[in-house]
Amino acid sequence: MRIRGPRAPAALILVLVAAGCGRAKTAAGLSPVESLDGALAPSAFVANLRKAGGGHFHATARFRADAAARAQPDDGAKAASPPAVTTTTDLWMDKAGNFRLSESNDQDGGRDIVRVGGEIAAALRYGRMVRRPAQDAESNRLLAEALGAPWAVWEVVRRQVEVEGAGQGAFRCKLGGRLTNLPAGFPASVGLRKWRDTVLVKGLDGQVALDAAGKLPLAFACKTNFQAVRDELPIAGEIAVSATLDEVGKVADIVMPEAETLHLRQRTALEERALLGGLGAAVAAQARKSSP
Repeated sequence: MRIRGPRAPAALILVLVAAGCGRAKTAAGLSPVESLDGALAPSAFVANLRKAGGGHFHATARFRADAAARAQPDDGAKAASPPAVTTTTDLWMDKAGNFRLSESNDQDGGRDIVRVGGEIAAALRYGRMVRRPAQDAESNRLLAEALGAPWAVWEVVRRQVEVEGAGQGAFRCKLGGRLTNLPAGFPASVGLRKWRDTVLVKGLDGQVALDAAGKLPLAFACKTNFQAVRDELPIAGEIAVSATLDEVGKVADIVMPEAETLHLRQRTALEERALLGGLGAAVAAQARKSSP
């Protein structure tokens, strides 16, 4: 079974049309699936983007996961967290490695983060921008989160994906006929990630275009639906991600916006997680808080 994927970015379509089909090894001696393993991994993406002098990354990601046969609440109340969330991310990085991140979702959540030199400023959606000293490890984590949408779907489908090289850095992804083991380097499926071991992909369609060096994903479009088990309950899920990378090496210098200086004890632990821990962490924390 195959499902129709999201509309591929125009740049990706042009590459795919111009290129011939094939399954040969890439110029670096890697198979197509190995090439995507390396290019989509968030830590490698961050490092390669820095080496290239920065750029503008735009992504839209829709995540849906719901109980396969969940009954509707008798009182008509809404669930503590929605079964589907769509997040839009824009990241600009300049040649010096400074960056500006803008992220929002369709649940009226969002955050803006700016890193310039030794300072970082952050604001929740509709909130005030607050500035404080930055840490390199923190910045790397934020960048990995910002660039992580393609990896989020790749990690789910990797055991069952079949990748065809189409030449000139273009690849097509479809549902393969057999289940394979994840290679070394993929995060372990433990704790809250344990459900990934139970994933059975039912539909998959995607296209990817890498740069000439095979290091950076210039365009990515992938949609999958799957079944899994989480907390001993069967779930049905869907992930659809569309992303582009442009202005490589051409982003104007990032400047620090007007922001208040952070005072100690100014924010709660929940607010700090929402500011710098990712929208997913904030939604999960709010869901726990709302649960009876």
